[in-house]
Amino acid sequence: MPKGRNMLKKKALFRIWILLAVLILAFSNAKANENHTDQLISDILNTRQAIINGTKGVTPESFVFLVFWDFDGTIIRGDCSEGLTDGGREVYEGLAVAAIKAGFSEIYSPQNGAERFWQDYRHMEKHIGKWLAYPFIVQMLRGAKESDIRTFAARHFEKVLRHYYFASSLKILKALEENGIENHVISASADVFVGGAAATLGLPAGRFNGIQVAIENGKLTEKLVYTVTWSHGKTQKLISIVNAVSRRYQGKKVFVLAAFGDSYGTDGPFMRYVATQLLPAGKPLAVMINAEDAPVEFRGLFITVRQSEIVR
Repeated sequence: MPKGRNMLKKKALFRIWILLAVLILAFSNAKANENHTDQLISDILNTRQAIINGTKGVTPESFVFLVFWDFDGTIIRGDCSEGLTDGGREVYEGLAVAAIKAGFSEIYSPQNGAERFWQDYRHMEKHIGKWLAYPFIVQMLRGAKESDIRTFAARHFEKVLRHYYFASSLKILKALEENGIENHVISASADVFVGGAAATLGLPAGRFNGIQVAIENGKLTEKLVYTVTWSHGKTQKLISIVNAVSRRYQGKKVFVLAAFGDSYGTDGPFMRYVATQLLPAGKPLAVMINAEDAPVEFRGLFITVRQSEIVR
């Protein structure tokens, strides 16, 4: 083989080896960034066991252990209501627009109502506040049958949204369930939307809590049911769930072991509530996923992690 051609072949092989090395390094870094899952599972289970071991004259069945999750950006990449875009490209359609296109809104037409909805929603979110914008998503479905919306949401999760769950979040959630720890979701998405995730996550529908409106004659109204599950409202909802669990399991001790979220504004208050508890043994965890630097009032309270791998 001529010397020049041999040199070109060596250069080509060298480039291929460099490319492979870069790809292997990138893959290793991605995996390393999500190695937090095993440690978090271990820490939560160790706290559970420490509480059991530190209480005399009881069995594990004498306790009920809970963990609380935000949903959008925490369990699912993106937002089940708003959808997900990446660089201006739609990755998946959220339930708000999907419901409009399916004819569930009396305010926005299936043909061209989506654009009007986004204009109204973003205006409220930017110029008035999320406290008005978030509930509006379920309020614009007034007149729709609750059962129809819930069935529609469950189908959208089965066909589309389940493929965008964070692999790390699912691993943690399933490991906790397998060890007898109840996972509960508190979301600022509509209750009739987020509850549609139940079957795809293998959790009872009653463990999902979102923004609710009153139901009259089986149909959604515009009347909000308080507490609204956003910001401090999530803390109030968490407390009400713990109280309800305590009433259901009379005689058992109920403890909250951890909280997961992705937003200091929406999730910070309920996560701080969990993080600052005094447990009889061990320490509660509060895990912030893919969030930026913590505001002053939350610094030092949360474990921060990065995750991007999704379940396809």
